[in-house]
Amino acid sequence: MKLVAAGVDNDEEKEEFWDSLTIRGTNTNLEKSYFRLTSAPDPATVRPQPVLEKALRRLKTEAAGESYFYLQDQMKALRQDLTVQRIRNSFTAEVYEHHARVALANQDLGEFNQCQTVLKTLYGEGVSGQEVEFLAYRVLYSAITGVTGSNINTVLSTACAMRTEPAIAHALAVRSALQDDNAVEYFRLLGAAPSLGHSGTGDLMSQRNEQVRFRHVTVACKAFQPRVPVAHLARVLGFTLHRAYVPGDGERDPPEDVDECVQWLEAHGAVVKDDGGVPSVDCKESAPRLFVPEDKNAVAHGDQTLDIADFMASF
Repeated sequence: MKLVAAGVDNDEEKEEFWDSLTIRGTNTNLEKSYFRLTSAPDPATVRPQPVLEKALRRLKTEAAGESYFYLQDQMKALRQDLTVQRIRNSFTAEVYEHHARVALANQDLGEFNQCQTVLKTLYGEGVSGQEVEFLAYRVLYSAITGVTGSNINTVLSTACAMRTEPAIAHALAVRSALQDDNAVEYFRLLGAAPSLGHSGTGDLMSQRNEQVRFRHVTVACKAFQPRVPVAHLARVLGFTLHRAYVPGDGERDPPEDVDECVQWLEAHGAVVKDDGGVPSVDCKESAPRLFVPEDKNAVAHGDQTLDIADFMASF
């Protein structure tokens, strides 16, 4: 059956159209590339849930080190096989949860948001999954992207009612730190991010590190005169996450932490001078020169590992 004949002419209607068809796949391949459907799915090309479970295990283990381009392709194929078979259960949630974490690890907020939107619906239908973890991510996502509206207010109300959960309490604290422009507290929380068995919290927060650092340095160059020690900035700006920052404690930081901070400062236009053997930022000279450099690693869809070999291999 062709989509045009069925009166389906846009992507949203296509998804609804295929969702209305129920088939049972017979394909046994663990590896399968994603292709957009243009006609009714053939059961011989669709994998049943037992095969999909093995495919997901493979992606979590032996294939975990593959490029993001490859993992994205495989995860989308998994999701498509679930959709055309109308499989909506705890395994479906596991697939979307894993895809969301992979997207976060590769700084792809767009794909992450698609996954978390589906997960919200699944959880609302009573499907079991990692609801606390992903509620915390939704709070962090709204704080980092600045999303507002009634949906976010509902998320925050739910989160506040569950703030006894460490991950939720941490996410709400991060939101407050960002609202207050409190770099010290923000990077303290980054160093204390709950793992939840995954790095999602740290991956999400890292999306905002650059902005928080630049804003604080801009303010510091106006507030401190004539100079501010780089060691102080290294701790405030999260270059020394091995321990919490305590103002005025006088403890020296490892040289590599200070060196990393110097490199970041100079890359953003700051003037760093030797002040009696102590590297310091010259605030007066730095203030008018500060800028945010172009991110040379960024790509449109958030996939930093995409290269021509990956692209050609997809055909």
